[in-house]
Amino acid sequence: MAIRNLMEDVTASVVGEVLSRMKEELPHSDMYWDDVIAYVLNRIPAKYVTSERGILHDRLDALTMVQQKSDILFLAHEAILHIKNRRTSTGNTNYDGIREGKYFFPHILGEVLEESSFAMIPDVEVTLLFGKEKTSMIDNSWTNPYVTNKATRGYFHFWPDFVEGAMDSTKPVQFSIVFSHPKFKEKRIDLSLSVQETFKLNSSHVIPLTLMNTLDGVDIAFLYE
Repeated sequence: MAIRNLMEDVTASVVGEVLSRMKEELPHSDMYWDDVIAYVLNRIPAKYVTSERGILHDRLDALTMVQQKSDILFLAHEAILHIKNRRTSTGNTNYDGIREGKYFFPHILGEVLEESSFAMIPDVEVTLLFGKEKTSMIDNSWTNPYVTNKATRGYFHFWPDFVEGAMDSTKPVQFSIVFSHPKFKEKRIDLSLSVQETFKLNSSHVIPLTLMNTLDGVDIAFLYE
C-alpha cells in the first residue's frame, strides 16, 4: 500500500516559486532546494493519503487552503533567512537588513480566480499601491507588481515596507490592490494594514477571494489549456 504525504508536493511548488524569484542571489543546487523544503516540512502538519482518489481529493483541498499556503510561504522565507545567514559567516551578503526598520507590516496574501468557474487565472498583474504609486517591498525577494502563475494556483503575496515620513505609524495605513489582465475587467480593492513595532515573519493579512469578470466576448476556455 503506497502512502504519501501530500504536503511534500504543495511545499515543493511554493518553495520552487519563491526560489525562482531569488535565483540571482542564491546558489543553484538541489541541496539548497532540499534544505528549504525539509525546513518547511518539519514545521507543518503532514497530510497522509493511501489511494489515488484520496490523493486527488486532498491535493485539491490542500492547494485551496489559504492559511496553510500562507504558513508554507512564510516558512520558506524563514528557511531562506536561516540558510543565507549561515552563508554570511563565509563572507556573503547579509540578509538581515530587513530587520533594521522600526515599523513593519504583515505580509499580504490572497487568491484571484475567474468569477463564473472559479478557475485559476494565470498572468494577472497584481499591483499594490500606496496612494497612486507602487508600494515598495521590504526586500528584493518580493516583487510589485506580482504576476500570478499556475505554479502557485493564482495566489499572490506582498510584504510592503514602512516608509518613514510618508506613512503614519499611529494608525492603520491605507493601500489599494489593482488586478489587471488583457482579457478581464480591471478590478481594484482597498485595504488597511496595522503597523507593527516588531518583526513578525509569520504575521499575515489574508485578502478575501478576489473574482474577476471577463471582457465581453472572451471565451474562458483558454483557462483550461
